[in-house]
Amino acid sequence: MQYGLTEKQLKLFKFIKSYIAKKNISPSYDEMKMAINLKSKNSVYEYVKQLVARGWLKNLKGKARSLRIATPIKK
Repeated sequence: MQYGLTEKQLKLFKFIKSYIAKKNISPSYDEMKMAINLKSKNSVYEYVKQLVARGWLKNLKGKARSLRIATPIKK
């Protein structure tokens, strides 16, 4: 567990961070699902919820593609 995150949580966080850096908008749940090879959007939702709860992401409720990075990650 690097940075206190599971492998999938870290993979998702890095994908979201990279996507936002390139496109200045957060990825859709479908894009996240495909990026980390999950079978359902509900799984993505759960990982995002965990990252928000741990303080790695911020999410504006009721607004599409509103994820933002809350904590910078060191390489």
